[in-house]
Amino acid sequence: MNETQSVVRSLRNCFGSSFYLVGLLKFTGDALGFVGPLVLSALVQFIDNKTEPMLFGYLCAAALCLASFTAALCNVHFNFKVSEIALRMRIALISTIYNKTLRVSSADLSKFSSGDIVNMMSIDTDRIINFCPSFHAFWSLPLQIGVTLYLLYAQVGLAFLAGLSFAVLLIPVNRWIAVKVGKYSGEMMTAKDKRVRLLNELLTGIRVVKFYAWEKHFRRRIEQLRAEELKALKARKYLDALCVYFWATTPVLVAILTFATFVLMGGTLTSAKVFTCMALFNMLISPLNAFPWVIGGLVEAWVSLKRVRKLIQLPNMDSGSYYSSKRVEPDAQATLIMEQAEFSWQLGNDGFRLSDLNLRITKGQFIGVIGKVGSGKSSFLQAITGNLVKRNGSIYVRNWQQGVAIVTQEPWIQRGTIRDNILFGKPYDAGKYRVVLEVCALNADLRMLTEGDQTEIGDNGDKGFYLMDDVLSAVDSQVARHLVDSLLVDYLRNKTRILCTHHAQFLQSADWILVFEDGQLISQGPPSKILTSSLDGSNPTGRQVKSTCPELDEREAAIPLEEDRCTGQVEFDVISTYWKAVGMYVSPIILAMLLFMQSTRNVSDWWLAHWVSELQNETINGTLIVGGGDDYDPTFYLAVYGGIAAANTIFTFFRAFLFAYGGLKAATFLHSRLVDVVLQAKMIFFDTTPVGRILNRLSSDVYAIDESLPFVLNIFLAQIFGLLGTIIVTCVGIPWISLLLLPLGFIYFNLQHFYRHTSRELKRLSTVTLSPIYSRFAETLSGLVTIRATDNSTARFAQENLDMVEDNVKTQFASQAAANWLGLRLQLIGVAMVTGVGIFAVVQHHLHTVDPGLVGLAISYALSITGVLSGVVTSFVETEKEMVSVERVHAYIQRLPAEPSASSRVALPMSWPSQGCITFQRVSMRYREHFPLAVKDINFEIRPSEKVGIVGRTGSGKTTLFQILFRLAEICSGEVQIDGVNIQSLSLFDLRSRLAIIPQDPFIFSGTVRENLDPTSQHTDRQLWKCLERCHLKETISRWATGLSTDVQERGKLFSVGQKQLLCLARALLLNSKVICIDEATASVDAETDRLIQKTIRSAFRHSTVLTIAHRLETIMDSDQVAVMSAGQLIEFDSPSKLLENPVSHFSQLVNG
Repeated sequence: MNETQSVVRSLRNCFGSSFYLVGLLKFTGDALGFVGPLVLSALVQFIDNKTEPMLFGYLCAAALCLASFTAALCNVHFNFKVSEIALRMRIALISTIYNKTLRVSSADLSKFSSGDIVNMMSIDTDRIINFCPSFHAFWSLPLQIGVTLYLLYAQVGLAFLAGLSFAVLLIPVNRWIAVKVGKYSGEMMTAKDKRVRLLNELLTGIRVVKFYAWEKHFRRRIEQLRAEELKALKARKYLDALCVYFWATTPVLVAILTFATFVLMGGTLTSAKVFTCMALFNMLISPLNAFPWVIGGLVEAWVSLKRVRKLIQLPNMDSGSYYSSKRVEPDAQATLIMEQAEFSWQLGNDGFRLSDLNLRITKGQFIGVIGKVGSGKSSFLQAITGNLVKRNGSIYVRNWQQGVAIVTQEPWIQRGTIRDNILFGKPYDAGKYRVVLEVCALNADLRMLTEGDQTEIGDNGDKGFYLMDDVLSAVDSQVARHLVDSLLVDYLRNKTRILCTHHAQFLQSADWILVFEDGQLISQGPPSKILTSSLDGSNPTGRQVKSTCPELDEREAAIPLEEDRCTGQVEFDVISTYWKAVGMYVSPIILAMLLFMQSTRNVSDWWLAHWVSELQNETINGTLIVGGGDDYDPTFYLAVYGGIAAANTIFTFFRAFLFAYGGLKAATFLHSRLVDVVLQAKMIFFDTTPVGRILNRLSSDVYAIDESLPFVLNIFLAQIFGLLGTIIVTCVGIPWISLLLLPLGFIYFNLQHFYRHTSRELKRLSTVTLSPIYSRFAETLSGLVTIRATDNSTARFAQENLDMVEDNVKTQFASQAAANWLGLRLQLIGVAMVTGVGIFAVVQHHLHTVDPGLVGLAISYALSITGVLSGVVTSFVETEKEMVSVERVHAYIQRLPAEPSASSRVALPMSWPSQGCITFQRVSMRYREHFPLAVKDINFEIRPSEKVGIVGRTGSGKTTLFQILFRLAEICSGEVQIDGVNIQSLSLFDLRSRLAIIPQDPFIFSGTVRENLDPTSQHTDRQLWKCLERCHLKETISRWATGLSTDVQERGKLFSVGQKQLLCLARALLLNSKVICIDEATASVDAETDRLIQKTIRSAFRHSTVLTIAHRLETIMDSDQVAVMSAGQLIEFDSPSKLLENPVSHFSQLVNG
């Protein structure tokens, strides 16, 4: 798709010719549809006229058969071809949106949230491809209406203008409704984008949300956004209900106005006129009903097209103009050259900048980059990879077309195996793979996993330029030294390497050092010159202990990559759930209104037939006998006819608005319950379920429950009552048709039964194959820097996305093929029934057992039987398909493993915990049933206000202790007490809200700085500024004009990773809890800032019990106790001095290397 063109023009160039040609099939089918009323007129005249030969009657029946059969073939092939084109458009749109995100710069892409783009790929794409049938309906429906009105004129003359005038008066009403629908659709999509974006952030940071007990706060935020969405949805649904009311009542009102005017103008009603007009009125129902929906669909498609166009028309990253051309000698060996270079994250004048950069890095050099938090180290690497806006100067990167290898500060992990993440699309070379594992110090970690290298990690293969952003902050001293010596110095010795780090002690072997401050390169030189001042006052050994990545503790089993799906028919329990969601009283009232609406409609037609029959008895040879018809009073017949029509409009009104009310009630209830169960789910659910899969439930499935399901269910119920009414009226008019109905009914039942089983499973397959597309897209958005940096990854990811979209489209194509297979057979059943009605009418006429009025009524109804039969099964299948969304939501509501929700069994004082005494008594825990124990028989006691350091290798169980303390994972034996209270006796909110944690992964959500610091609004701005000052963030935030009201953007894009961690520290300071858990809170800050932070922690938490998972040993050397974990066991627990006295202790070995 060409981005320089509009989306519509691009789609037209790709699919226009085939799309326009299928219109010929549509035109032919519509034209043949008018043969029925014309033949009906001739057939009724034949029955009225006793002198016509029987052959003429049979010729009329044959004409009905041939016309309806040919129309059926044209209509089915049209539907199949249109659906095929729509699916091809779907592939093009999703692939274009995905590919665009890969090619647009980070600065331009920041204009859209992840929720915006996810909605573009799902909801907006669906709306745009729905344009395909809507376009042909847009020209076809007015044509059908025009021809129908002309035929009405031929039957009743100018009297048809009375009915037409009413229909014309509805045009501006429908236009007003369409405009309002478009307005509210835009508002609804805006609110939906905000909700999906918040849900995406929430699911990404769910662990931290549970640590802080913020579920209620996020629940309120989600409900606020949902309320905005429902406000627009409610307006739309009630406007739709108004449309339904007008559409359903228009044919009845047009009929009574037309016939009343015809009679008052002196015309005489005959069977032929009445029932030809009845058939034409029935033909008006579909166009009049569908046209406002078509307009609404076109408006929605236009709204979505404009949204997608904003993304598509963004300029692609122009690497050719971003990077300068290749240098000539003597710079032939240069890998990176910057001259007076200036970069920023955004095009405007606001935001962080790198300025006045001048440097030259030659091939094979090892470059160290240091500086304080927020100084621009990470931005420097982003500038090299082309993800910033170049504002001035020049940048040259050798062989930039071949890409670079980059390890970002926030590790990007794909869903897949460790091996898949390491290879990153490269072919497997066993020898090289083993060497890479060794130099990256991964062998020891892999040996701890039962599945070996089948879990997770991330980086790419063989490049000439390697960028590493703070990769040493999360590994222990031995591993850090091993990575520097074995990987950076030895294995990559012939490659250009840039390492951003806060650990200057590891840069002694670098060739050159760059020092950043406030976006400027303030100093550069060899390590001997630069590092003297950087290391002054710091611990020269830089001892570290590895932090724990909780995922490695928990995910010993392979991650489930395939989504479970239900099989068989939708269970009654699911239907019952939706029934109850609509309302136990509302649901039966809606059904009653539908019954009364259809009954009054059929009774009004019967009364018309009765009127014509009575009139026929007063007529000789079609002429009314004046003076002999004392019993004939047209006013009486008109009054009764009008009364029945008025009752029909009342029932239709209540049916339309009650249905809208019930659908909104169900949408509100099911979304609320779904959000509740997701927020209350255990962490193991989130650790084993991709975010995209959960988001699919909360976006696509919720959209189906909001919009699609009420729409198709409304149609299905109207169709089923319409079918019953048609069968009853036809059998009353021509009793012999019941002989044909029995075998046709048997065939019909078997066809729909066979098709429903097929279509239902295809819908489930379609839904299951859709989740990986969302999951991959969410992964792509978070890993764009890594993907773009490599040479072939962009193309590989685009192809993999295309493969997944094609897998999904295959299931949808099979579903469409099955639907058209059924459609053809149902239309053939309709052909058989129409033919049978015609033949039986002729036979009954021959036997003189026919009432012309009832026969005409029966034939007029039979002409619509094809559409009704098809409509019933199609709408039933579509309803069942959409009920799959309810099924999926119901499955989450019923089956998600929920955290304990019981209230506290003990009365806690407001000051609890007042001392901070923590006791573990023989505690063991496993993450899932049948899994090995994650921690085994842990015993220790921490006295009030003690400071305890926790050390150990990855997977040793350090972070697991925190999860036990916060009850993110429940113990299987033992007891944990805080101030003598068993934490199992407390509610999760009471426990978690009384403790404080500074997590390993900083979680920042979209909103203001104030909201991120104090989501529950319990503190004053003065207190917030004081905490920011103590965390050394006040200067940074005060520089922004809006201060605490500054929007931090999605996932805190405004902050560096180090600044995010400082913001999380400020949260803990605000809580002022007696128990503080610190999980590598300063892993991504420089040594100087770390010293200041440690000083703040010692001062602010001097009266609190502090548990610290250490990343620098010097931060815990003054602790009261040190806990050494290994393989889930507590192997040492004593003061640091005593542990160091024993040279063979594990702690001594860590300290002494």
